[in-house]
Amino acid sequence: MDFYKKTLFALTCVYIILLPLIPKEFIFHGVLFTDLILALMIFVYIIGIIVSKKGRENFINGIVNFFLDKLSIFMTILLAIMLLSTIYAVDKTLALSESARFITYIFMYFIIKYEFNNKKQIKILLRCYIFVSFVLSCIGIVQHFTGFGLTEKFTKPSAFGTGIRIASTLFNPNAYGAYLILIIFPVIMLSIYEKNKNKKIMYIFLSILLLTNLLMTLSRNAFLGFGLGVLVLALIYSIKLIFALGGFSILMFFIPSVFQRVKDVTNLSQDESRIKLWKTAIMMIKEHPLLGVGNGNYVTRYNEYIKKYKELKYQEYKNYPGHNSYLKVQSELGLIGIASFLGIVTITLCRVKKLYSITTDNFYKPFYMGVMAAMVAFLFMNLFDNLFFVPKATTYFWFLLATVEALLNNRPKGIYEGSTI
Repeated sequence: MDFYKKTLFALTCVYIILLPLIPKEFIFHGVLFTDLILALMIFVYIIGIIVSKKGRENFINGIVNFFLDKLSIFMTILLAIMLLSTIYAVDKTLALSESARFITYIFMYFIIKYEFNNKKQIKILLRCYIFVSFVLSCIGIVQHFTGFGLTEKFTKPSAFGTGIRIASTLFNPNAYGAYLILIIFPVIMLSIYEKNKNKKIMYIFLSILLLTNLLMTLSRNAFLGFGLGVLVLALIYSIKLIFALGGFSILMFFIPSVFQRVKDVTNLSQDESRIKLWKTAIMMIKEHPLLGVGNGNYVTRYNEYIKKYKELKYQEYKNYPGHNSYLKVQSELGLIGIASFLGIVTITLCRVKKLYSITTDNFYKPFYMGVMAAMVAFLFMNLFDNLFFVPKATTYFWFLLATVEALLNNRPKGIYEGSTI
């Protein structure tokens, strides 16, 4: 690995670790600090292409493969409609901003798939992800007892009829719950498969820590996602998981605040706001079926629609998000946008299944079985929140997808047996 590639890899590891840890208020000359790391990664990558013949060859081969692969074709179509929508979006700055964020996901996906596609590098990246998850969960435990870093609405019992809702270093308990869902199932599966006693204890401890954090978010959406993820693992691995994980979860539900939030899953009165937000998105879809209202512009047009349709108004909500990623995409990007988005989702699940089905590696097989459950749960949770548009959470969806593609793209010796892509 030449100097530029080593530097790029180191920066990617740093980005994976620091992204959830650095608060959004940490800005350098008007730019988020983590975005500066991304900019540095892009700069190093471009320099590597310019000065290294091998770097240029990898880039050209990667570009050719990218535009021939079904998954990346859907990603390109989605990006194209995002950029096109800036022409007719009311808030063009917001449309460009959300498009730029999606470009960062594509960039990370590209360099991991085509530059870091060997067993050793992917394992290091995944371990960086596991490490930062441990750090976040430790912060979450401290936060539960101190309330440190939480806004008042998540510390006052009267706000939700419950106790403190932790968010660790993410800004919202629901976003943190989504982050936890993406990592908890891979770690649980590693704790089951691991033969080394010390590592097994470590993974079991981390699994308990992550599950405890998940319950402390008091996120109904995360609870539903966890239940669905357990069901998926039971189907693809063992029905015994339902009894093991389900039994542990039931014990945790004896915590009064957790039990109350579980009861609230069936409390439709608490979902009145979301129902009206979804109806607002449906009205936008009806009036702008082909192209939508513009990337990110549901929030911008929300006030206009509740003024136009009085029955959609909920309390004094202004410029409010739609709380459903699928309705958000269709209302903002129209039929082409939602078709390409669903294409990405469908192929993603197929690729994850292919990887864990054909790998023989004792680390990758359980990890990506867990990823399958995590992604199904995460995709389900997006029915009730805009989690695909929360960078500190959804970056790890794209990161995990990139690692899947990297391994499938290169198929290092010893990882797979008898399958072609």
